[in-house]
Amino acid sequence: MAIFVPMFWHRNLAAVFLAISLVLTHPAAARGSVEYGHYAPSIFSETVVLVDWNSTEGRVRLARATASSDFYQLAHHFQTQANGLYCGIASSVIILNAMRAGRNAIPSQTSGEVKIPPAWGGTTIPYPLYTQAGFLDARTEAVKPRAVIEFRSVGFNNQPDPGLTLQQLGDVLVAHGTRSLVRLANLPEADGTVLFRSVLRQELSESEHFVIVNYDSHTLGQAGGGHISPLGAYDEVSDSVLVLDVSGYLNPWFWTPVRDLYLAMHTLDSKTYRGWVVVEEGK
Repeated sequence: MAIFVPMFWHRNLAAVFLAISLVLTHPAAARGSVEYGHYAPSIFSETVVLVDWNSTEGRVRLARATASSDFYQLAHHFQTQANGLYCGIASSVIILNAMRAGRNAIPSQTSGEVKIPPAWGGTTIPYPLYTQAGFLDARTEAVKPRAVIEFRSVGFNNQPDPGLTLQQLGDVLVAHGTRSLVRLANLPEADGTVLFRSVLRQELSESEHFVIVNYDSHTLGQAGGGHISPLGAYDEVSDSVLVLDVSGYLNPWFWTPVRDLYLAMHTLDSKTYRGWVVVEEGK
């Protein structure tokens, strides 16, 4: 039997073996990878299953959600991650475009430009929108080299370090001119859930602020491992939050209980807890 091994956030070989053991000891996680859009219960509950955003219940939640300003900005600019290591980059690009598109705030991106041959005028068709292909540049190189992110080179202490950690995500967003507040999900369940819920109520209602989460997918009964995606809306009645999952090849957007998402963030990425980033335009 083939075993799906998450690759997004492993720091070393020991982490790989830990991921395999988690899949083997939590059948819910294995079942969650069987079929697109079908979830097992999270490891935090025997009964609670994620709700597909495009289901009848999912649509009801979105329609009544009072904290949903971010959804209508992000949905227009949503894109699936370009590869299995680009969840943080895809999330960043979506948010940067939502903040700046249509405001003459995005210079033409060479990664999307079309060069007209000299025989036909020699001009350039501009592309004033951020792309995943062009997001990593000289500014982000100072935070983390592209070769390390893309698993083409080793990082600190000669260890593999693919993708972006939560802090690195915040730092590359700052490199692109934003203000980014990184918060680790390091509080106990009760206190952490209360704090995170208050963040959702405030930030997802604020059109100038956006939230990106770093969580462990398989603990929610999904395919995948350590993952990053933006949030779209909070529904008070069901106390659930809409995750705009960028792994479109694995999972659709979904609603999850706030408590479960907090606990999925209250997991270790190497030696540091996962968590969330609140992003706004730089001042």
